[in-house]
Amino acid sequence: MKKMLKIVPKGSVVLAATSFASYVLGLARDHFFAQTFGASRSLDAYNAAFLFPDLLFNILIASGIAAAFVPILNGLLSSDKKRAEEYVNSIITSATGTMLLAAAAIIIFAGSISAIVAPGFGAEDRQLVVKILRVLAFSPIFFAASNALGAMLITKRRFLFYGLSPVLYNLGIIAGTLLLAPRFGIMGVAIGTLFGAALHLLARIADVWRSGFRFQAFFAFRTPEFRKTIRLMIPKMFGHPIELATFWGFTAIASTLAAGSVAVISFARNFQSVPISLIGITIATTSFPLLAGAANEKTKDKFWKILKRSSLLIFFGSFLAAIAIYIIRAPLIRIFLGGGEFQSGDVDRTAAALGMFCLSIPTEALVHLLARAFYATKNTTIPVAVSILGIIIAIPGGYFLSQSYGLSALPFAFFLGSAAELLILGILLPLRVRKIFA
Repeated sequence: MKKMLKIVPKGSVVLAATSFASYVLGLARDHFFAQTFGASRSLDAYNAAFLFPDLLFNILIASGIAAAFVPILNGLLSSDKKRAEEYVNSIITSATGTMLLAAAAIIIFAGSISAIVAPGFGAEDRQLVVKILRVLAFSPIFFAASNALGAMLITKRRFLFYGLSPVLYNLGIIAGTLLLAPRFGIMGVAIGTLFGAALHLLARIADVWRSGFRFQAFFAFRTPEFRKTIRLMIPKMFGHPIELATFWGFTAIASTLAAGSVAVISFARNFQSVPISLIGITIATTSFPLLAGAANEKTKDKFWKILKRSSLLIFFGSFLAAIAIYIIRAPLIRIFLGGGEFQSGDVDRTAAALGMFCLSIPTEALVHLLARAFYATKNTTIPVAVSILGIIIAIPGGYFLSQSYGLSALPFAFFLGSAAELLILGILLPLRVRKIFA
Protein backbone atom coordinates (compact mmCIF):
# COMPACT_ATOMS: atom_id res chain seq x y z
CA MET A 1 0.00 0.00 0.00
CA LYS A 2 2.84 2.38 0.87
CA LYS A 3 4.50 1.68 -2.47
CA MET A 4 1.27 2.50 -4.29
CA LEU A 5 0.88 5.75 -2.37
CA LYS A 6 4.37 6.85 -3.36
CA ILE A 7 3.54 6.85 -7.06
CA VAL A 8 0.28 8.80 -6.66
CA PRO A 9 0.80 12.53 -7.37
CA LYS A 10 0.32 14.80 -4.37
CA GLY A 11 -2.55 16.62 -6.06
CA SER A 12 -4.46 13.43 -6.90
CA VAL A 13 -6.93 13.87 -4.02
CA VAL A 14 -7.74 17.41 -5.17
CA LEU A 15 -8.12 16.29 -8.79
CA ALA A 16 -10.22 13.27 -7.79
CA ALA A 17 -12.53 15.49 -5.73
CA THR A 18 -12.94 18.12 -8.45
CA SER A 19 -13.38 15.41 -11.09
CA PHE A 20 -16.15 13.82 -9.03
CA ALA A 21 -17.78 17.22 -8.54
CA SER A 22 -17.63 17.79 -12.29
CA TYR A 23 -19.32 14.43 -12.96
CA VAL A 24 -22.07 15.22 -10.44
CA LEU A 25 -22.67 18.56 -12.13
CA GLY A 26 -22.58 16.81 -15.50
CA LEU A 27 -25.44 14.59 -14.37
CA ALA A 28 -27.25 17.66 -13.02
CA ARG A 29 -26.71 19.37 -16.39
CA ASP A 30 -28.24 16.39 -18.20
CA HIS A 31 -31.12 16.39 -15.72
CA PHE A 32 -31.95 20.02 -16.51
CA PHE A 33 -31.54 19.35 -20.24
CA ALA A 34 -34.04 16.50 -20.01
CA GLN A 35 -36.47 18.46 -17.85
CA THR A 36 -36.38 21.52 -20.09
CA PHE A 37 -36.16 20.05 -23.59
CA GLY A 38 -36.83 16.30 -23.35
CA ALA A 39 -35.51 14.15 -26.19
CA SER A 40 -36.32 16.83 -28.76
CA ARG A 41 -34.96 18.08 -32.07
CA SER A 42 -33.78 21.29 -30.42
CA LEU A 43 -31.56 19.33 -28.02
CA ASP A 44 -30.47 17.18 -30.97
CA ALA A 45 -29.42 20.39 -32.73
CA TYR A 46 -27.37 21.53 -29.72
CA ASN A 47 -25.59 18.17 -29.42
CA ALA A 48 -24.87 18.09 -33.16
CA ALA A 49 -23.54 21.66 -33.17
CA PHE A 50 -21.42 21.03 -30.08
CA LEU A 51 -19.43 18.21 -31.70
CA PHE A 52 -17.71 20.06 -34.53
CA PRO A 53 -15.96 22.88 -32.60
CA ASP A 54 -15.02 20.34 -29.93
CA LEU A 55 -13.55 17.94 -32.50
CA LEU A 56 -11.64 20.73 -34.25
CA PHE A 57 -10.19 21.94 -30.95
CA ASN A 58 -9.09 18.42 -30.00
CA ILE A 59 -7.40 17.86 -33.35
CA LEU A 60 -5.62 21.21 -33.61
CA ILE A 61 -4.78 22.07 -30.00
CA ALA A 62 -5.56 19.58 -27.21
CA SER A 63 -3.58 16.74 -28.79
CA GLY A 64 -0.41 18.82 -29.04
CA ILE A 65 -0.61 20.22 -25.52
CA ALA A 66 -1.25 16.77 -24.04
CA ALA A 67 1.64 15.22 -25.96
CA ALA A 68 4.40 17.79 -25.65
CA PHE A 69 3.75 20.91 -23.58
CA VAL A 70 4.23 19.56 -20.05
CA PRO A 71 7.54 17.68 -20.52
CA ILE A 72 9.08 20.50 -22.60
CA LEU A 73 7.98 23.22 -20.18
CA ASN A 74 9.16 21.15 -17.22
CA GLY A 75 12.63 20.95 -18.73
CA LEU A 76 12.75 24.68 -19.46
CA LEU A 77 11.62 25.68 -15.97
CA SER A 78 14.55 23.80 -14.47
CA SER A 79 17.09 25.43 -16.81
CA ASP A 80 15.91 28.80 -18.16
CA LYS A 81 12.80 30.48 -16.72
CA LYS A 82 12.87 33.31 -19.26
CA ARG A 83 12.78 30.86 -22.18
CA ALA A 84 10.06 28.94 -20.34
CA GLU A 85 7.85 32.05 -20.21
CA GLU A 86 8.59 32.81 -23.86
CA TYR A 87 7.64 29.23 -24.76
CA VAL A 88 4.36 29.44 -22.82
CA ASN A 89 3.53 32.79 -24.44
CA SER A 90 4.30 31.34 -27.89
CA ILE A 91 2.04 28.34 -27.27
CA ILE A 92 -0.83 30.49 -25.97
CA THR A 93 -0.45 32.97 -28.84
CA SER A 94 -0.33 30.27 -31.52
CA ALA A 95 -3.13 28.20 -29.94
CA THR A 96 -5.56 31.11 -29.59
CA GLY A 97 -4.59 32.44 -33.03
CA THR A 98 -5.27 29.05 -34.59
CA MET A 99 -8.65 28.77 -32.92
CA LEU A 100 -9.56 32.35 -33.92
CA LEU A 101 -9.05 31.34 -37.54
CA ALA A 102 -10.98 28.12 -36.91
CA ALA A 103 -13.85 30.09 -35.34
CA ALA A 104 -14.01 32.38 -38.36
CA ALA A 105 -14.12 29.35 -40.66
CA ILE A 106 -16.91 27.75 -38.60
CA ILE A 107 -18.98 30.96 -38.72
CA ILE A 108 -18.50 31.33 -42.49
CA PHE A 109 -19.11 27.67 -43.37
CA ALA A 110 -21.69 26.87 -40.66
CA GLY A 111 -24.28 25.95 -43.29
CA SER A 112 -22.06 23.34 -44.91
CA ILE A 113 -20.93 22.01 -41.52
CA SER A 114 -24.55 21.55 -40.41
CA ALA A 115 -25.20 19.41 -43.48
CA ILE A 116 -22.25 17.20 -42.52
CA VAL A 117 -22.98 16.78 -38.79
CA ALA A 118 -26.76 16.42 -39.15
CA PRO A 119 -27.59 15.17 -42.67
CA GLY A 120 -30.94 13.82 -41.54
CA PHE A 121 -32.30 17.14 -40.25
CA GLY A 122 -34.85 19.18 -42.14
CA ALA A 123 -34.16 22.75 -43.29
CA GLU A 124 -35.55 24.38 -40.13
CA ASP A 125 -33.62 22.11 -37.75
CA ARG A 126 -30.44 22.54 -39.77
CA GLN A 127 -30.80 26.32 -39.56
CA LEU A 128 -30.97 25.97 -35.78
CA VAL A 129 -27.71 24.00 -35.88
CA VAL A 130 -26.16 26.88 -37.85
CA LYS A 131 -27.22 29.44 -35.22
CA ILE A 132 -25.84 27.33 -32.36
CA LEU A 133 -22.61 26.64 -34.27
CA ARG A 134 -21.96 30.35 -34.69
CA VAL A 135 -22.21 30.86 -30.93
CA LEU A 136 -20.20 27.77 -29.93
CA ALA A 137 -17.49 28.60 -32.50
CA PHE A 138 -15.94 30.97 -29.94
CA SER A 139 -15.64 28.43 -27.10
CA PRO A 140 -12.49 26.69 -28.47
CA ILE A 141 -10.66 30.04 -28.29
CA PHE A 142 -11.21 30.07 -24.52
CA PHE A 143 -10.27 26.40 -24.24
CA ALA A 144 -7.08 26.85 -26.28
CA ALA A 145 -5.72 29.42 -23.82
CA SER A 146 -7.13 27.52 -20.84
CA ASN A 147 -5.47 24.23 -21.82
CA ALA A 148 -2.08 25.91 -22.22
CA LEU A 149 -2.42 27.60 -18.84
CA GLY A 150 -3.66 24.34 -17.34
CA ALA A 151 -0.56 22.51 -18.54
CA MET A 152 1.51 25.23 -16.90
CA LEU A 153 -0.40 24.78 -13.62
CA ILE A 154 0.25 21.03 -13.72
CA THR A 155 3.95 21.65 -14.24
CA LYS A 156 3.95 24.01 -11.25
CA ARG A 157 1.89 21.45 -9.25
CA ARG A 158 -0.99 23.87 -8.68
CA PHE A 159 -4.03 21.61 -8.98
CA LEU A 160 -6.99 23.30 -7.28
CA PHE A 161 -8.03 25.86 -9.90
CA TYR A 162 -6.98 23.46 -12.66
CA GLY A 163 -9.52 20.96 -11.33
CA LEU A 164 -12.18 23.59 -10.64
CA SER A 165 -12.25 24.75 -14.28
CA PRO A 166 -14.51 21.92 -15.58
CA VAL A 167 -16.74 22.39 -12.53
CA LEU A 168 -17.24 26.05 -13.45
CA TYR A 169 -17.77 25.07 -17.09
CA ASN A 170 -20.69 22.82 -16.16
CA LEU A 171 -22.07 25.51 -13.86
CA GLY A 172 -22.08 27.91 -16.81
CA ILE A 173 -24.07 25.46 -18.93
CA ILE A 174 -26.52 24.84 -16.08
CA ALA A 175 -26.94 28.61 -15.58
CA GLY A 176 -27.72 29.02 -19.28
CA THR A 177 -30.28 26.21 -19.10
CA LEU A 178 -32.05 27.53 -16.00
CA LEU A 179 -31.79 31.29 -16.53
CA LEU A 180 -31.67 31.84 -20.28
CA ALA A 181 -33.46 28.85 -21.84
CA PRO A 182 -36.93 29.91 -20.58
CA ARG A 183 -36.58 33.06 -22.70
CA PHE A 184 -34.23 32.08 -25.53
CA GLY A 185 -34.80 28.33 -25.81
CA ILE A 186 -31.86 26.15 -26.78
CA MET A 187 -29.88 29.28 -27.75
CA GLY A 188 -29.80 30.09 -24.03
CA VAL A 189 -27.93 26.82 -23.47
CA ALA A 190 -25.45 27.76 -26.22
CA ILE A 191 -24.83 31.13 -24.55
CA GLY A 192 -24.43 29.38 -21.19
CA THR A 193 -21.89 27.00 -22.75
CA LEU A 194 -19.86 29.95 -24.00
CA PHE A 195 -20.09 31.56 -20.56
CA GLY A 196 -18.91 28.29 -18.98
CA ALA A 197 -15.92 28.19 -21.34
CA ALA A 198 -15.01 31.73 -20.26
CA LEU A 199 -15.23 30.68 -16.59
CA HIS A 200 -13.02 27.67 -17.40
CA LEU A 201 -10.33 30.07 -18.63
CA LEU A 202 -10.78 32.73 -15.94
CA ALA A 203 -10.24 30.21 -13.13
CA ARG A 204 -6.85 29.26 -14.56
CA ILE A 205 -5.89 32.85 -15.35
CA ALA A 206 -6.48 33.71 -11.69
CA ASP A 207 -4.17 30.96 -10.43
CA VAL A 208 -1.49 31.51 -13.06
CA TRP A 209 -1.51 35.23 -12.18
CA ARG A 210 -0.99 34.32 -8.52
CA SER A 211 1.99 32.17 -9.53
CA GLY A 212 3.68 35.25 -11.00
CA PHE A 213 3.22 34.54 -14.72
CA ARG A 214 2.23 37.45 -17.00
CA PHE A 215 1.02 36.83 -20.53
CA GLN A 216 2.46 38.76 -23.47
CA ALA A 217 1.69 38.00 -27.09
CA PHE A 218 4.88 36.39 -28.32
CA PHE A 219 5.89 34.69 -31.55
CA ALA A 220 8.93 32.41 -31.39
CA PHE A 221 7.91 29.68 -33.79
CA ARG A 222 11.44 28.83 -34.93
CA THR A 223 12.73 27.83 -31.51
CA PRO A 224 13.73 24.18 -30.94
CA GLU A 225 11.02 23.83 -28.25
CA PHE A 226 8.22 25.00 -30.52
CA ARG A 227 9.39 22.79 -33.38
CA LYS A 228 9.57 19.81 -31.03
CA THR A 229 6.02 20.52 -29.90
CA ILE A 230 4.82 20.37 -33.51
CA ARG A 231 6.71 17.12 -34.15
CA LEU A 232 5.30 15.43 -31.06
CA MET A 233 1.72 16.54 -31.66
CA ILE A 234 1.38 15.14 -35.20
CA PRO A 235 0.83 11.44 -34.26
CA LYS A 236 -1.49 12.45 -31.41
CA MET A 237 -3.54 14.64 -33.77
CA PHE A 238 -4.84 11.45 -35.36
CA GLY A 239 -5.30 9.42 -32.19
CA HIS A 240 -6.56 11.91 -29.60
CA PRO A 241 -9.91 12.82 -31.23
CA ILE A 242 -10.85 9.31 -32.41
CA GLU A 243 -13.62 8.91 -29.82
CA LEU A 244 -15.10 12.28 -30.78
CA ALA A 245 -14.95 11.33 -34.46
CA THR A 246 -16.81 8.10 -33.69
CA PHE A 247 -19.62 9.93 -31.94
CA TRP A 248 -19.69 12.54 -34.67
CA GLY A 249 -20.44 9.67 -37.04
CA PHE A 250 -23.07 8.34 -34.63
CA THR A 251 -24.65 11.81 -34.43
CA ALA A 252 -24.93 11.95 -38.22
CA ILE A 253 -26.58 8.50 -38.24
CA ALA A 254 -28.89 9.33 -35.31
CA SER A 255 -30.02 12.51 -37.10
CA THR A 256 -31.66 10.27 -39.72
CA LEU A 257 -33.65 8.39 -37.05
CA ALA A 258 -36.55 9.53 -34.85
CA ALA A 259 -36.49 12.99 -33.26
CA GLY A 260 -34.51 12.98 -30.03
CA SER A 261 -32.19 10.15 -31.10
CA VAL A 262 -29.07 12.34 -30.90
CA ALA A 263 -30.00 13.44 -27.37
CA VAL A 264 -30.71 9.85 -26.30
CA ILE A 265 -27.30 8.63 -27.48
CA SER A 266 -25.60 11.59 -25.77
CA PHE A 267 -27.39 10.97 -22.46
CA ALA A 268 -26.64 7.23 -22.54
CA ARG A 269 -22.98 7.81 -23.39
CA ASN A 270 -22.60 10.28 -20.51
CA PHE A 271 -23.79 7.66 -18.01
CA GLN A 272 -21.60 4.94 -19.56
CA SER A 273 -18.47 7.11 -19.47
CA VAL A 274 -18.52 7.56 -15.68
CA PRO A 275 -17.13 4.09 -14.74
CA ILE A 276 -14.72 4.20 -17.69
CA SER A 277 -13.22 7.45 -16.41
CA LEU A 278 -13.30 6.68 -12.69
CA ILE A 279 -12.00 3.10 -13.07
CA GLY A 280 -10.35 2.59 -16.47
CA ILE A 281 -8.69 5.93 -17.09
CA THR A 282 -7.76 6.48 -13.43
CA ILE A 283 -5.98 3.11 -13.07
CA ALA A 284 -4.42 3.37 -16.55
CA THR A 285 -3.07 6.84 -15.78
CA THR A 286 -1.65 5.70 -12.43
CA SER A 287 -0.05 2.65 -14.06
CA PHE A 288 1.51 4.59 -16.93
CA PRO A 289 4.60 5.93 -15.11
CA LEU A 290 5.22 2.49 -13.60
CA LEU A 291 5.03 0.82 -17.01
CA ALA A 292 7.27 3.48 -18.52
CA GLY A 293 9.79 2.99 -15.71
CA ALA A 294 9.83 -0.78 -16.22
CA ALA A 295 10.28 -0.29 -19.98
CA ASN A 296 13.18 2.12 -19.45
CA GLU A 297 14.80 -0.28 -16.97
CA LYS A 298 14.32 -3.21 -19.38
CA THR A 299 12.69 -5.23 -16.57
CA LYS A 300 10.28 -7.42 -18.49
CA ASP A 301 8.87 -9.32 -15.50
CA LYS A 302 8.09 -6.06 -13.70
CA PHE A 303 6.36 -4.68 -16.80
CA TRP A 304 4.08 -7.72 -17.09
CA LYS A 305 3.40 -7.78 -13.34
CA ILE A 306 2.24 -4.15 -13.37
CA LEU A 307 0.15 -4.71 -16.48
CA LYS A 308 -1.46 -7.88 -15.12
CA ARG A 309 -2.35 -6.28 -11.79
CA SER A 310 -3.80 -3.19 -13.46
CA SER A 311 -5.70 -5.28 -16.02
CA LEU A 312 -7.34 -7.35 -13.30
CA LEU A 313 -8.30 -4.24 -11.32
CA ILE A 314 -9.82 -2.59 -14.38
CA PHE A 315 -11.55 -5.74 -15.62
CA PHE A 316 -13.26 -6.67 -12.36
CA GLY A 317 -14.07 -3.07 -11.46
CA SER A 318 -15.51 -2.20 -14.86
CA PHE A 319 -17.28 -5.56 -15.22
CA LEU A 320 -19.07 -5.12 -11.89
CA ALA A 321 -19.89 -1.52 -12.79
CA ALA A 322 -21.33 -2.65 -16.14
CA ILE A 323 -23.54 -5.25 -14.44
CA ALA A 324 -24.72 -2.75 -11.81
CA ILE A 325 -25.54 -0.07 -14.38
CA TYR A 326 -27.33 -2.59 -16.60
CA ILE A 327 -29.52 -3.76 -13.71
CA ILE A 328 -30.48 -0.27 -12.53
CA ARG A 329 -30.41 1.49 -15.90
CA ALA A 330 -34.16 2.20 -16.11
CA PRO A 331 -34.60 3.64 -12.58
CA LEU A 332 -31.26 5.44 -12.96
CA ILE A 333 -32.47 7.23 -16.10
CA ARG A 334 -35.89 7.85 -14.57
CA ILE A 335 -34.43 9.41 -11.40
CA PHE A 336 -31.87 11.65 -13.11
CA LEU A 337 -33.66 12.53 -16.34
CA GLY A 338 -37.34 11.65 -15.99
CA GLY A 339 -40.12 14.20 -15.65
CA GLY A 340 -40.72 17.55 -17.28
CA GLU A 341 -40.34 17.30 -21.05
CA PHE A 342 -38.53 13.94 -20.78
CA GLN A 343 -41.39 11.48 -21.26
CA SER A 344 -41.59 7.78 -20.32
CA GLY A 345 -40.83 6.81 -23.92
CA ASP A 346 -37.64 8.86 -23.78
CA VAL A 347 -36.66 7.08 -20.56
CA ASP A 348 -37.19 3.69 -22.23
CA ARG A 349 -35.13 4.62 -25.32
CA THR A 350 -32.27 6.00 -23.22
CA ALA A 351 -32.31 2.96 -20.92
CA ALA A 352 -32.17 0.64 -23.94
CA ALA A 353 -29.20 2.53 -25.39
CA LEU A 354 -27.42 2.57 -22.01
CA GLY A 355 -28.01 -1.18 -21.61
CA MET A 356 -26.26 -1.79 -24.93
CA PHE A 357 -23.47 0.64 -24.00
CA CYS A 358 -22.80 -1.47 -20.88
CA LEU A 359 -21.23 -4.10 -23.14
CA SER A 360 -18.36 -1.75 -23.95
CA ILE A 361 -17.58 -0.56 -20.41
CA PRO A 362 -14.96 -3.31 -19.72
CA THR A 363 -13.55 -3.32 -23.26
CA GLU A 364 -13.14 0.45 -23.52
CA ALA A 365 -11.66 0.67 -20.01
CA LEU A 366 -9.05 -1.99 -20.84
CA VAL A 367 -8.19 -0.32 -24.16
CA HIS A 368 -7.08 2.77 -22.20
CA LEU A 369 -4.61 0.62 -20.25
CA LEU A 370 -3.22 -1.28 -23.25
CA ALA A 371 -2.78 1.95 -25.21
CA ARG A 372 -0.70 3.36 -22.35
CA ALA A 373 1.33 0.16 -22.26
CA PHE A 374 2.32 0.91 -25.87
CA TYR A 375 3.03 4.54 -24.98
CA ALA A 376 5.31 3.28 -22.18
CA THR A 377 7.38 1.48 -24.83
CA LYS A 378 7.55 4.77 -26.79
CA ASN A 379 5.15 3.66 -29.50
CA THR A 380 2.12 5.84 -30.30
CA THR A 381 1.61 4.62 -33.87
CA ILE A 382 0.06 1.22 -33.08
CA PRO A 383 -2.66 2.52 -30.68
CA VAL A 384 -3.57 5.26 -33.18
CA ALA A 385 -3.78 2.80 -36.09
CA VAL A 386 -5.88 0.38 -34.02
CA SER A 387 -8.23 3.16 -32.88
CA ILE A 388 -8.76 4.14 -36.53
CA LEU A 389 -9.67 0.52 -37.22
CA GLY A 390 -12.20 0.80 -34.38
CA ILE A 391 -13.84 3.74 -36.19
CA ILE A 392 -13.91 1.78 -39.45
CA ILE A 393 -15.84 -0.96 -37.66
CA ALA A 394 -18.07 1.21 -35.46
CA ILE A 395 -19.42 3.85 -37.85
CA PRO A 396 -20.25 1.70 -40.91
CA GLY A 397 -21.45 -1.06 -38.58
CA GLY A 398 -23.71 1.40 -36.78
CA TYR A 399 -25.11 2.69 -40.05
CA PHE A 400 -25.98 -0.70 -41.53
CA LEU A 401 -27.28 -2.20 -38.27
CA SER A 402 -29.41 0.88 -37.54
CA GLN A 403 -31.39 0.24 -40.72
CA SER A 404 -32.80 -2.92 -39.13
CA TYR A 405 -32.39 -2.46 -35.37
CA GLY A 406 -32.73 1.30 -34.89
CA LEU A 407 -30.92 3.42 -32.34
CA SER A 408 -29.63 0.58 -30.13
CA ALA A 409 -27.47 -0.56 -33.05
CA LEU A 410 -25.14 2.41 -32.48
CA PRO A 411 -23.92 1.44 -28.98
CA PHE A 412 -23.67 -2.18 -30.12
CA ALA A 413 -21.49 -1.12 -33.05
CA PHE A 414 -19.39 0.90 -30.61
CA PHE A 415 -18.89 -2.29 -28.58
CA LEU A 416 -17.80 -4.17 -31.71
CA GLY A 417 -15.21 -1.50 -32.49
CA SER A 418 -13.99 -1.38 -28.89
CA ALA A 419 -13.75 -5.18 -28.66
CA ALA A 420 -11.77 -5.29 -31.91
CA GLU A 421 -9.35 -2.67 -30.56
CA LEU A 422 -8.88 -4.64 -27.34
CA LEU A 423 -8.28 -7.90 -29.20
CA ILE A 424 -5.73 -6.45 -31.62
CA LEU A 425 -3.86 -4.48 -28.95
CA GLY A 426 -3.78 -7.63 -26.81
CA ILE A 427 -2.26 -9.62 -29.69
CA LEU A 428 0.29 -6.97 -30.70
CA LEU A 429 1.48 -5.94 -27.22
CA PRO A 430 3.46 -9.16 -26.49
CA LEU A 431 5.19 -8.77 -29.86
CA ARG A 432 6.09 -5.18 -29.00
CA VAL A 433 7.32 -6.15 -25.53
CA ARG A 434 9.40 -9.00 -26.95
CA LYS A 435 11.08 -6.53 -29.31
CA ILE A 436 11.72 -3.90 -26.64
CA PHE A 437 13.06 -6.31 -24.02
CA ALA A 438 15.12 -8.41 -26.45
